[in-house]
Amino acid sequence: MIDRESILTLLDIPKENIQLFSVRHSNRAKRLIFKSSLRKGFEIVLPRIYDDNWVLETVAKRKPKIEKRITEIQDDRKVLKPTSIVLPSTGNTWKVNYREFSDESSEAIIQTSTKLEITEKPEDVFWVPFLLQKWLQNKALEYLPKRLDDVSTKLKLPYNKVRIKRQKTIWGSCSIKRNINLNRNLMLMPPEVVDYVLHHEIVHLKVLSHSPKFWKELEKSFPNFRESRRQLNHFENFTIPGWSLI
Repeated sequence: MIDRESILTLLDIPKENIQLFSVRHSNRAKRLIFKSSLRKGFEIVLPRIYDDNWVLETVAKRKPKIEKRITEIQDDRKVLKPTSIVLPSTGNTWKVNYREFSDESSEAIIQTSTKLEITEKPEDVFWVPFLLQKWLQNKALEYLPKRLDDVSTKLKLPYNKVRIKRQKTIWGSCSIKRNINLNRNLMLMPPEVVDYVLHHEIVHLKVLSHSPKFWKELEKSFPNFRESRRQLNHFENFTIPGWSLI
């Protein structure tokens, strides 16, 4: 029966990368599955019925790709511990220092105007991103509702409630009940891009669809929306740090 150790021996994965590799048997799987993610690492899922030799031959053929993907995951995990953080939305920058986690009662993040000191758990690579996401959520709660109020007042379009939360694919949304949701990662965007999203959602209070009428209304209130929308697409693909997405 195939197990993790037999495949590790076949792949000869370096010791420092072994924790990124796992093998799982599934009674529901109908085929051999190769899965990978930043959080879970590289996983091989074995189907309910399989031939040992066939599995080993298939894995051996994929060895270069598996090695490459595990190395990529290892490299991607390194950026989960940044040395500096920039919030273009507000123009603020912090240098990040780390200290060893020692006391449950100690502050997780100590902040000054230019520095963040963060408790670190070396055995948990996702601890720092967890803390930074909570920190970013608080920054978003401080900034985005105030800026949304400014836009709402300027356009004379009142909204009901605003929620700031983590969203993977949506930067903002507006409901028929006049509630607005905003992605906290907007804090990682330039101010003109933030303003585009805020204007976009506020204008939806007048025109809920993305009809030609909506875009005309948006252009009246935010004439440069096309350039800001292009910026948003660019930053979405290339500039969002890994620690904010995990």
